Amino acid sequence: MNVAFKRTLRPVVQLEEAIEVGMNEQRTIINDPEGLVYKLTEFLDGSRTNEEVAIQLGITEEEVNEAIGALDGLGFLESAEVPGSFLASELERYEANLNYYSSYSNLSKSKYEYQGSLKDAKVAVIGLGGGCLTTAYFAGLGVGEIRGVDFDTISRSNLNRQFIFNEEDVGRLKSEVAQEKVEKINPDVKVQMYNREITSHHDLLDIIDGCDIVVSMIDTPAIVANRWVNAACYIKGIPFYQGGFLNKIVMWERLDPASGSCYDCRLINGLAEEDSEESRLKAVYNKVFSRRNTGFAPHVSMLTGFFTSEVVKHLTGYAELAKPYSQLNTETMELNKSDFEFTRVPTCPTCSQDHIEEISTLDELIECANEMRVVHG
Repeated sequence: MNVAFKRTLRPVVQLEEAIEVGMNEQRTIINDPEGLVYKLTEFLDGSRTNEEVAIQLGITEEEVNEAIGALDGLGFLESAEVPGSFLASELERYEANLNYYSSYSNLSKSKYEYQGSLKDAKVAVIGLGGGCLTTAYFAGLGVGEIRGVDFDTISRSNLNRQFIFNEEDVGRLKSEVAQEKVEKINPDVKVQMYNREITSHHDLLDIIDGCDIVVSMIDTPAIVANRWVNAACYIKGIPFYQGGFLNKIVMWERLDPASGSCYDCRLINGLAEEDSEESRLKAVYNKVFSRRNTGFAPHVSMLTGFFTSEVVKHLTGYAELAKPYSQLNTETMELNKSDFEFTRVPTCPTCSQDHIEEISTLDELIECANEMRVVHG
C-alpha cells in the first residue's frame, strides 16, 4: 500500500526547526531540526513505496515506517489506493466529497469506503415539495438509489424555495419533474419518483421497502401524515427523519420506531404529561392548513442541509449522530439539541402490535394516555 500525506493538509508550514500542520481548527507543531519530516510529507504523495521514500531521504525503511506510524496516529495520512469499484466519472464528481472524508480517513479506513457506503445506500424522501432539495443533495452526494413520492403539481408559490423547479414547470407533476431534474444532476444514481397521494401507511410500504433511511417532509394532514410515516417505518424497521417550521423556528428529529419509542409513543407521553396537550392536538389533528406555509428559502435550505448531513453520517458512520431532536432559532441562530427522551409505551397501538391494519384514532391515543396516568398515579 502506497501512503499519501493528505492533500487537504497542504501546504505544510515550515517554521524554525519545526513544521506546522493545520487540520480543522487544530494546528500541530512537529519538531524538525533537520527538515526530514517536511521532506517526508513531500515524498509521501502516493506515488512511492516506503522503500523508495527511505532511499530518497537517506534513512532506513524502518525509520520511514516509524515516522509513518506516528503521522498516521495524528490523522495526517491515508492510503493512495483507488478501488476499482468507482467509475472515472464518479471519482471526478465526488472529488470534494472524498477530500471531506479525508478528515476521517487513515491507513486503516479509506475515504473511498465512506463514499462506497453512499453508493450502496437506498433512501426515500416523502414529499417532493420541501423534500426536493434533499433529493438533489442526495443525488449530488452519490446516494446509490433515491426514491421519492408526491402527488401535487408545481405552483408558482413553490418557486421561492423549491429550487429544482422553475417557471416552465408550473402545472406539472412534482414527481415527474423531480425525476427528470434529479437524473440530470447525477446519471450514475438510480432515481424512482412516484406520483401517489398518501392516504395511509399502506401507501408508503412498497416505496420505502429495502431503504436504509427515510426523510419525511410530508405535512398534510397535520399530525396524521407523520403517523402514517411512523407506522410504515415501524413495519419495515427503518429509521426516519422529519422536520418543519414554526415561523422563525426550524425543527428536525430522528426516530427509530422499530428499536426505540415511536412517534405515537411521543404523542401518548405528551398527552399523559400535560392536560392541555389534548386540546392542542384536537385543534390541528387531521387538518389541512392552506396559505399558511412559512417556508422561507434560506431556512428550508438549512433544514434540508441538516437533514442531509445527518443522513450521510447515518449511512457512512464517518462521525457520531447529533442528538435526536434539534431546534434552530433563525433569528438568533441559537441551536438547541436534545435527547428528547420519552418512554416507549407498552400499550402503544402502533409499536406494540405485530400487525397494523390501520393506525389508531386520536381518541384511542388519548385513552391510552389516560390509562398511563392511572397506572402512574
